[in-house]
Amino acid sequence: MPQIRPPIREPASLKGFTTSGQPTDFVPYEFGNAYYSFTFGPSKHIVLSSYSSFREGSLQHEWLLSELKSVDRSVTPWLIVMIHCPLYITFKTHRREIFITEAQAILEPLFVKYTVNFVISGHVHAYMRTHPVAFSRRNPRGPVHIIQGNGGKAVCEPYHNETAEEWVAVRDQSQYGYGTLELFNRTHAMWKLIKTGHDEGGEFEPNLNLLDEIWVRNQLYVEEMSVNKDWEDNL
Repeated sequence: MPQIRPPIREPASLKGFTTSGQPTDFVPYEFGNAYYSFTFGPSKHIVLSSYSSFREGSLQHEWLLSELKSVDRSVTPWLIVMIHCPLYITFKTHRREIFITEAQAILEPLFVKYTVNFVISGHVHAYMRTHPVAFSRRNPRGPVHIIQGNGGKAVCEPYHNETAEEWVAVRDQSQYGYGTLELFNRTHAMWKLIKTGHDEGGEFEPNLNLLDEIWVRNQLYVEEMSVNKDWEDNL
């Protein structure tokens, strides 16, 4: 992984972790492999750390702002953020973790302001794709949020509600798979979730197929729709 600067780190107390190794607060680790960016063809990728502080004034927050401001969308029209913990979640687990709740409060306004196209995460052992969304309402200028957490350990997360939230396009908690993102030009991309052939019970299904497939139009070129702080007040 690229490093924009050598890591800045301090010893972390075991008191800041659960018995399963999950941190309960931000850890003292900056730069290094924690967060970085790279350009690939027509896309700028910003990789963030859920577990390093991204609160206003933090090193990661200041770095993120400088990265977002420096992107030339005439050269890299696609802007993709990757972060371990999702901002949007339709599943029952992890919902109250500060790495999710504070990301919604601090990071989402930046992602909307700078027209991030995709926010891709994991953490939850299941799959979810949202419609373009901003401040918990469908908005054609908002990012598409994807939880791609169904590739390994388990696929068994219970849903928070029997009926999916209105911003959820697809969700699944029973099938293993992996995702692909193809950028065809500056305006159109295709996202696919490809089933591996195994379900949570370990049964093999020989006919591999798509669990999800969608054309995404670059939000930069979608007719602008108002996004304002009133939406946040109605959460």
